[in-house]
Amino acid sequence: MTDDSKLDQIAYSMEILKQQMGEVRDQEQSLALVLQDILNSLNFLRNISGVEGDSLIPIGRGLYVVGDIKDKDRVMVDIGTGAYKKTKVDDALSILEDRRVEISRALENARKSEEEIQRRYLQLEDYLNRVYQK
Repeated sequence: MTDDSKLDQIAYSMEILKQQMGEVRDQEQSLALVLQDILNSLNFLRNISGVEGDSLIPIGRGLYVVGDIKDKDRVMVDIGTGAYKKTKVDDALSILEDRRVEISRALENARKSEEEIQRRYLQLEDYLNRVYQK
């Protein structure tokens, strides 16, 4: 392999790594939004028993509806594919806590992937800088 083709291959690899980094960052942002929604829901459910009269009821991503909560013992939980199940608040808290842990792990893994991609990119960048300084 000639030096020029090797340098072209490194430059191409760096471009791929940039794209991967953008995709991982997008994934991190999505996971962070989901995690924030879960945390908001957990907070609301932990305090639902103290809610009196009209309240701002969170319905997702900064959206609320004003309403009076008639049943403070049971809530509807998304169980996937657009299906919902009526469950006790304590059970819903358990489900949401499991989801929080899962999303937190996924977010941590995405951050580690980003760091690894960035490390590889910087190594290639350093190599190219050393080649061009010769």
